[in-house]
Amino acid sequence: MAFKNLMERIQALDFKKRIILLTLMVISIASVILLIVWAQAPSYQVLYSNLQQEDAGLIIQKLREMKIPYKTTATGIMVPAENVYELRLQLASMGLPQGGGVGFEIFDRTGLGTTEFVQKVNLRRALQGELARTIRSLQEVKDCRVHLTIPERSIFTASDERPKASVVLKLQPGVTLTKRQVQGIIHLVSSSVEGLSPEDVTVLDSRGNVLSSPQNEDSLLTTTQLEYQRSIERDIEKRVIGILTPVVGKDRVRAKASVTIDFTRVEETREIYDPDSQVVRSEQKMHESRTVPSTEGVPGVKSNIPGANGRTASTTQAGLNKQTETINYELSRIKSHVIKPTGVIKRITVAVLVDGLYRKDEKTGKSIFTPRTEAELKTYEELVKKAIGYSSERTDEVKVVSMPFKLEEEGQAIPEAENRYDKYIMPAARYGTILILSVLAFFFLVRPLMNYLRTAPSTVSRGYAQPTPEIETSAEQVKKLPQPDEIKEWAKENPQQAAVLIKKWIHGG
Repeated sequence: MAFKNLMERIQALDFKKRIILLTLMVISIASVILLIVWAQAPSYQVLYSNLQQEDAGLIIQKLREMKIPYKTTATGIMVPAENVYELRLQLASMGLPQGGGVGFEIFDRTGLGTTEFVQKVNLRRALQGELARTIRSLQEVKDCRVHLTIPERSIFTASDERPKASVVLKLQPGVTLTKRQVQGIIHLVSSSVEGLSPEDVTVLDSRGNVLSSPQNEDSLLTTTQLEYQRSIERDIEKRVIGILTPVVGKDRVRAKASVTIDFTRVEETREIYDPDSQVVRSEQKMHESRTVPSTEGVPGVKSNIPGANGRTASTTQAGLNKQTETINYELSRIKSHVIKPTGVIKRITVAVLVDGLYRKDEKTGKSIFTPRTEAELKTYEELVKKAIGYSSERTDEVKVVSMPFKLEEEGQAIPEAENRYDKYIMPAARYGTILILSVLAFFFLVRPLMNYLRTAPSTVSRGYAQPTPEIETSAEQVKKLPQPDEIKEWAKENPQQAAVLIKKWIHGG
């Protein structure tokens, strides 16, 4: 019944209103279809970004073969979100992305007719590609290219030419490599190529600056010493800021430290003899005693015959007594080998800048700076001395000064305002403009059209013709209009005319 009433109202409209209604219906249906299509369209997600040109071309070729829809952007390749992880696994099984250049996978496609020269060229290309991939894995390196020069060996030459290498690095924005990192890259390349010496490896950046330079142990040690000194200075500065921040407030204290370090390496060997302290080292004693008996009497046979009567002989004893004693003494000796440590702090100098206090002037409304008192600065100085390990024997020095921090505060307010503008004001203005335009379109376009379409069609006069604008609607004219009973009687008497009249009403005639 409602549909029938709707059709009757549509048929009661004139031709112009029907065209307007049809146009609105077409626009509404098209908008609904576009919204449905947009809602059902697959959302694209990044498959790979920051690819090399060779890798990007190979991946796009594989996607075309697999009939996967994709989009290319300035930074990478995008595919439907539901296929991202599956495609990454499939491409990884195919060896993609290769990371720029070719590696040892180049030998997976060698044929039987490959010559020795081609094999050597492929070997050099594989080494270059693998080294570039390894160096590119460093966090500071965005891109890398490696060039190797490997001379041919010959048995007819007395001395062979040494291989050489060149490495070109494209670093991340705002990143620099330290000397130790450059030396690591040099040793990586030299260790990967047979016969390559670290002195024959040249490292450049994308701006043409030579990062590698001939260095010996002394120069490398000097670089290490500077880094060690700076690390100590940064540690002292952090200590000072950390102990004063709770007192003066955040970002209201600055500290700079200067450390003098003695990197002299001293080796000392000492051998000390103490003449007052004697020690018996060895002792040797020898005692010898010998006795030889002798007989005295009348010479002759009688005196020598036993039992003969003669004068009694007297016996004397002769002996040898020899005594030798040797004692060796050793003086007390102290032998020591002392190596004094390197990197001994000789002197520390610290300059501390503390912000003061501010009060607002009631008349001008400006902030007036008030420096810290001498007692406060003295207290801060004592805290700093305790924090850094102050030593008067090293003639350390600490200076604390109170000054206003103007430039620092003004410089921090600008980025914060810009961030607020980009984060809140711009989106609010954009969505507010869309809302205002939608409201204006409703009140000045949609609503007048709807009111225009709701206007009722014109009525028919007694003469069964279209009324003219000059028809008077007075009470007397209303009384002269035909009554419903009269119209029914006339329709029964004139059915053909009534049918024609109804057709004209339907078609707006």
